[in-house]
Amino acid sequence: MKNRKIIGITVCIVLMLAIVIALAGYIWYHMDIASAQEDDSGTMQNDQEDVVYYQGKEYRYNSDLVNVLFLGIDTSEEVTLQEMPGTAGQSDSILLLSMNKKEHTVRILQVSRDAMTDIDLLDVSGNYVTSIEAQVATQYAYGNGEKSSCWAAKKTISELLYSLPIDAYLSMNLEGISIINDAVGGVTLTLSEDATQIDDSFQKGKTVTLTGKQAEAFVRYRNTAVSGSNQNRMERQMQYLPALLKAIRNKVGNSGDYYQTFYSLLEPYTVTDLSADQINELASCDLNDDVETVPGTLQAGEEHDEFYVDDDALYALIIDMFYQEIR
Repeated sequence: MKNRKIIGITVCIVLMLAIVIALAGYIWYHMDIASAQEDDSGTMQNDQEDVVYYQGKEYRYNSDLVNVLFLGIDTSEEVTLQEMPGTAGQSDSILLLSMNKKEHTVRILQVSRDAMTDIDLLDVSGNYVTSIEAQVATQYAYGNGEKSSCWAAKKTISELLYSLPIDAYLSMNLEGISIINDAVGGVTLTLSEDATQIDDSFQKGKTVTLTGKQAEAFVRYRNTAVSGSNQNRMERQMQYLPALLKAIRNKVGNSGDYYQTFYSLLEPYTVTDLSADQINELASCDLNDDVETVPGTLQAGEEHDEFYVDDDALYALIIDMFYQEIR
């Protein structure tokens, strides 16, 4: 009888503790919701329903959007599993492709590879060790060159963009550029700026049809001895992308099967968690002409350029691109 009484008392104590914890959680939850109001500085505050309060207005995240992270990796080799962190290459091109499923359009947010942010350092087993401030392009290197590199980059870039949802990723090594460029029969564009330092034929105002190797040089080249050279490269990349998309669509025609047409060629150089249907849907969307770039200020660092994000301007841009005002 004595043991039964002890067991009964113990059960009562456990139940009381559970009730107290649940009640504390309930109070904390509603206090957190109540505090998710606009503060005096007008910064964004999230609640549990993707609602933010910004500059006296209320917004909700646009659920029609699917955000896909594209990473262009600065290695020409096929994607392989790396044994040591820091050897997988860097993401020289970083684009967030925001697909509006309802409007069937894609908007692009371009992120400078030199944007300074907290980078997670991982050990050989992929476990978190510490964080350092460095260029966002370096985050890809601290994975195994496959899914963990993409996942690490996705996490860090989401955090850079104030925890913006990123639904999927697609990375492609440099060799993939020349392969797809030649697969569509070359990419034709009219040069908006002189780029004869890359190729003698790249004269301002001239219309050229790029071969695979020319295309790789066009989107990759920068003079690291000159501060700001990545900015010029980013502009060239955004001139090349619409021209490439046009050539891809001409190649595929009415079938709309982009995955079947190109994936076997690109598979050794790409890593993605997109399905074939998702790739086809993304590629078939109309590309919005207005490409946005994460705002900030570039300055020369001790070894490499450093781009510091303008927090206030980025707040406004995130609201404009990804949220809708609640009427």
